[in-house]
Amino acid sequence: MKKYIAYLSIGLILNSCSKFLDQQPHNLTSAAFWQTADQAEAGLAGAYSPLQQEEALGGEEWACMEAFSDIGYVNDVGFPDYIAMTEFRANQNVDGDMSLLGYQQYFQTIKRATDVLANVPNIDMDPAQKNRILGEANFLLAWGYFWEVRLYGGVPLYDPNNVASATVRATAAQIWTVIETCLTNATTQLQWSHDEGRPGLGAVYGLLAKVYAYESKWPESKTAAEMVINSGNHGLVSVYSNLWSLDHAQDNALENLWVLGGRVNNGVLTSTLYLPFNVWGGTHDEPSIGTGWRLVSATENFYDSYDPQDIRKKATVAKRGVDVVSFGGFTDIIQIPENRSPVVCTKFMQPYAGPTILYNPGMDIPILRYADVLLLDAEAIMNLNGGGPTNPSTPVAAAAEPLNLVRVRAGLPPIAAPTFSDLMYERKAELAFEGGDRHFDLVRWGLAAQVYNSIPAEGTYKPARTFTAPKNNLLPYVQNEIDVSSGTITQNPGY
Repeated sequence: MKKYIAYLSIGLILNSCSKFLDQQPHNLTSAAFWQTADQAEAGLAGAYSPLQQEEALGGEEWACMEAFSDIGYVNDVGFPDYIAMTEFRANQNVDGDMSLLGYQQYFQTIKRATDVLANVPNIDMDPAQKNRILGEANFLLAWGYFWEVRLYGGVPLYDPNNVASATVRATAAQIWTVIETCLTNATTQLQWSHDEGRPGLGAVYGLLAKVYAYESKWPESKTAAEMVINSGNHGLVSVYSNLWSLDHAQDNALENLWVLGGRVNNGVLTSTLYLPFNVWGGTHDEPSIGTGWRLVSATENFYDSYDPQDIRKKATVAKRGVDVVSFGGFTDIIQIPENRSPVVCTKFMQPYAGPTILYNPGMDIPILRYADVLLLDAEAIMNLNGGGPTNPSTPVAAAAEPLNLVRVRAGLPPIAAPTFSDLMYERKAELAFEGGDRHFDLVRWGLAAQVYNSIPAEGTYKPARTFTAPKNNLLPYVQNEIDVSSGTITQNPGY
């Protein structure tokens, strides 16, 4: 296997196209563009670039999805409209920052990937290169729709030959079908081995396994997950905490099916957004690299939910006055006096351990990991053998192998016949603060109301919440998009 780090950075994907991208090639007509192989590569790079933005995978919205779950909250009070949505008390989505900009940036990727798929087939170029470009565009298109449909349900289905398509919502079922089709096409266009900066078949089949799980298509999800598992091209790294270390980036490529690539002093802000401000509370000198992070923090409920033997806890969270961390050249008990809860997410803190602190340390942010695929495989097996969210206590021995690979790495004893409750714990502990999987999981399992409504208030930062299904399964649709459509885009039910 060729080990790789999948940087979603147009500078690393195609350095020569950066100047051209400044001219927004996707606004040009086919007569002026889409004529050569270099233009095809530039067009593809343009489809990647919106994902780097601060409100897409590059930061705020991706991180803040944790606040919808029980494990985190928005620590920065400067986003009242978004916070209202995370507390399920908003009846309108008027957030003009994370929500609106995130929605628009994902749709830029959707539009640009669609442009690639519409125009590259007509270019006279090397067939293998063309196939790869089309495969990557299919993957990016699937990802863009996957993110949007989980948040909003049916969204506009972009058609470059129909301008009106941008102002009419397709059904959620139609969007899921497009996602499946794109990923299925990509399985015939991409390879297991690939160059840096590009998804391979591991990412394609991994995302396909996840998509089928959202649709409760368990045989298909199991088949897709086991394509990755049986390929021999991916596996778990031996030490969980190394996944969040700059020193192990090359080794981590074994587990990271797809990451958002960081560049030093440029690009991805995600790790900085989780970083607590004023770590030492005056007990040590505090490096000064600006303010504005501490955007998302962890709850005590989540901190206390860990099995005492679970080594993932130390790699993920730290509590004021209790846990030792390394930051700015010092190693000591964390203080965080300005944090609203006594617990912070430290999963992405390792690059800041030394005395030299960089605003953007160049850390890659995993978007899709092999551990996720193993747990999806276990979930599919459970659902095919009498387990699942409606039978959470039913033991399923057939699911033990994939689940225990994840569990044993975390320092926990294997379970001979795990239950769905065991799977719920593993997914929460393993994937915390990686794009909102905890909330999306609870919603697709139909358990969000049961879990959220039973948790009492935690300080003023995480009030008691009332989740109402099916209304709160989706966010209220972005009001700006409803307004500019002159009413052809309608609001989600209940809002």
